[in-house]
Amino acid sequence: MYTAGFLLFVIIFSLAFWVLIFLSAFALPYSITLYVMEKLKGNKETSTNEDAH
Repeated sequence: MYTAGFLLFVIIFSLAFWVLIFLSAFALPYSITLYVMEKLKGNKETSTNEDAH
């Protein structure tokens, strides 16, 4: 019974570790890049609208 519990712990810990690696290596930089690109795009649109008036 202790072996099954230990294996379950190792599996859950391993899955959590790989999810953490995925988030820090891919998902977080991707979302930050999209946010920055959207902010820069928004600034360009507001500056062109101000120039038009």
